[in-house]
Amino acid sequence: MPKLIKDGDVTVIGVPKKDLDSLIRFIAHSIDANPDRVLELAQSIVRGDLSKQDAVVDDLITLFDVNDWSIVLDGAEALELCDDLAESIYEEPKQDFGPVMKNKERHLRLVKICVNCHKGFVKGESHDCVVS
Repeated sequence: MPKLIKDGDVTVIGVPKKDLDSLIRFIAHSIDANPDRVLELAQSIVRGDLSKQDAVVDDLITLFDVNDWSIVLDGAEALELCDDLAESIYEEPKQDFGPVMKNKERHLRLVKICVNCHKGFVKGESHDCVVS
């Protein structure tokens, strides 16, 4: 599960080790396939013209073929990340209604809107609608 750190107005999401491992293995294979070109681009980044570094970094990304790298989460991990993000973003006390109110059992409840009074209510529970 990605680690979240609240730092002032920003939330920092750490990349899980399993995803870093996968990325590094992929890069290692790309380096092995093109060692001379990788060394040339790396030296251009370290010792080259600062105004051209962005283009060189783009070339290296293209060479490594990591233009679009993803973190893969299963359903439970994704829900946990959503909860952790909500807790990080919204600093509301637990007794107040809000986005961080969560149930320990982590089950979803369907909320419906009454067509008569236009109030929201949880499916299966009654609400105070005057129209029958």
